[in-house]
Amino acid sequence: MLKKMLIVLFALAVVAANLYPPLRLDHVSVEIEAPPIVSFGPLVVTSSILTTWLAMILLAAVAYFGAHRLVASPKASSLQNILQTGFEALLDFVERFAGPLARAYFPVAASFFFFVLTLNWLSLLPGFGSIGLWQQHGEERVFVPLLRGANADLNTTVALAIVSVVSAQIFGMRVQGSLVYLERFVRVGSFIEFFRRLFREGKFHPGLLLGGLLDFFIGLLEIFEELTKIISFSFRLFGNVFGGEVLLLVMAFILPYVISIPFIGLEIMSGFVQALIFAVLSTAFAVRAATSHGEPAAADESAA
Repeated sequence: MLKKMLIVLFALAVVAANLYPPLRLDHVSVEIEAPPIVSFGPLVVTSSILTTWLAMILLAAVAYFGAHRLVASPKASSLQNILQTGFEALLDFVERFAGPLARAYFPVAASFFFFVLTLNWLSLLPGFGSIGLWQQHGEERVFVPLLRGANADLNTTVALAIVSVVSAQIFGMRVQGSLVYLERFVRVGSFIEFFRRLFREGKFHPGLLLGGLLDFFIGLLEIFEELTKIISFSFRLFGNVFGGEVLLLVMAFILPYVISIPFIGLEIMSGFVQALIFAVLSTAFAVRAATSHGEPAAADESAA
């Protein structure tokens, strides 16, 4: 009974400390740039990079213990069964959107999903943004958090977007062949046919010339489309995660420990949805890249 009373009194004291001065914070600071922690020459380690490394270590540990001593019929509560169930559900969901080609791209899509999900949920844990170091910047003493949500850093989301777009191009070349796939961007077939007829037959075909110019313009649009995917991917993920962190910070500042609880649940769901969207869209674009020109894509591009 005494322990319960002490716990309640401690919780009330913490809440009171955040509600009444002088312990209550008098302002909220929101920064887009991740603060640097330490530098090794040109390499600058920021708080978001530390979070990324932590997520990589956690995923590697889960993968190691989940794949350690595999059995044909795992127990329902075992890590192997939980991971298998998650992977099978994700594969089934992705295949419904992108068709049978999604299975070949699934290792990349699953990596995106679990990595983005881990980064999103890690940022909701206690200590993110509140545990850090005091650094002296000139005459000012500044608090620098050790950990910060990595997807709230635009550098992380841009890197993920670049990997997604590049992997889609590699997947397309692997399925169709490099030369066939690159014809999507460099369309010179009409030009070659125009000059062949001009020099061999001595006939001028303006339709072939106009078709070649049109194909060349379409190829430029295809290149531009791939570049815009990097922007849309990175800013979609960054905007949702960063906006969620700002929302939680403001709500915690207004009324700590009370009003933040439903918003934390909302961010848990949002983190899952954002990871799923990133994986599904990456798969849809990869399947589209692997589909021959003029052949209807199996991916459901309406999700984009």
